[in-house]
Amino acid sequence: MGKSSRASTIKANNRRLKANVFGPVEAARAARLHAKLAEVIAQPKPVKEVEMDDEPAEAAKEAETVEDESATMEVDEKPAAPYKEKERKRRGKKSNIVFRKKGPKTNSKKK
Repeated sequence: MGKSSRASTIKANNRRLKANVFGPVEAARAARLHAKLAEVIAQPKPVKEVEMDDEPAEAAKEAETVEDESATMEVDEKPAAPYKEKERKRRGKKSNIVFRKKGPKTNSKKK
């Protein structure tokens, strides 16, 4: 019989592997990620240069006029009709099984 995963020797071996093999690998990975993150945080943030021209002011004025026009517009569309379910007519129960008709075969040729 094979040993169960609940056996004490299997559990002890797994604990030993986690401590000696996988533990240091995870610690090294965490240290690398921490160093990379610290490097990114230490860099200065890039500053975006914003040019102050008349264009943004004109765009804001255009947006205001569009909003004013939309507030005065009237809607001519009729509201959508409520959804009506189609009436389904049932003709009784139908069998899902289809039987072939018995009789002479029409595809076979006899000579």
